[in-house]
Amino acid sequence: MENEILQGIKALSFDFWYTIGRYETEEEWKRQDQIRVKEFKQILAERGVEISKSQIGCTLQDVGAECEAERLKTEMEISSREVVSRFLTRLGIRKQIAGGLSELLRSFDEALLKVTIVAEPQAIEVLAELKRRGCTLALLSNTSHGHIIRRIMDREGLSPFFDHLLYTDEIGPRKPNPQAFRILLDRVDTEPKETAHIGDRLELDVLGARRSGIRSILYASNRDTCYNGLPRPHFCIHSLGELIED
Repeated sequence: MENEILQGIKALSFDFWYTIGRYETEEEWKRQDQIRVKEFKQILAERGVEISKSQIGCTLQDVGAECEAERLKTEMEISSREVVSRFLTRLGIRKQIAGGLSELLRSFDEALLKVTIVAEPQAIEVLAELKRRGCTLALLSNTSHGHIIRRIMDREGLSPFFDHLLYTDEIGPRKPNPQAFRILLDRVDTEPKETAHIGDRLELDVLGARRSGIRSILYASNRDTCYNGLPRPHFCIHSLGELIED
């Protein structure tokens, strides 16, 4: 490849959120939470447990913050099943709702399918060209519901371009944990110097790639970058098209 960004690179790994896929608007992200609250209230009511929407929403928010802090500390993923389980425990209704856990879990996960999540501009074009050039493509996504992201990838026509799909709720370690990148290297069967990773988060994508000796590419599509002491990427791009420019 003549492009300086990918010169000598045999395998390229992508983040999902805000790299190849995104909520169409920020309102969709908020609507996802509203769907969960509404459906949780209905599921609980059907089992004789009456809890207000505000309490459900606040508890989901508190549990989400708790899990995110734990993820950042341990650099290991927490599954959506664990999130929902902690939600029930926090409300003191786990035993009452034992049989409804799977239904709540389905609602929690499938809320992503009920809002508008779209492919990033130029994603299809760029992925197709990279495949044409013979580059091995992988996805490395921090997520607690990889099976849902798979369905979104299929729906948006992204999946066929990828040789490997790695979701942290399935592999365990999450970015920036070097172990996640070691799993990536094992799957794509390349050396770190032959591998690049692109994502939109300095503290996850760039830091993790840097820790692992992998070329880091920051995708800063709509914002200025403030490094705040974090490692700088090898390259910073503002459109995916820059990956295939000669």
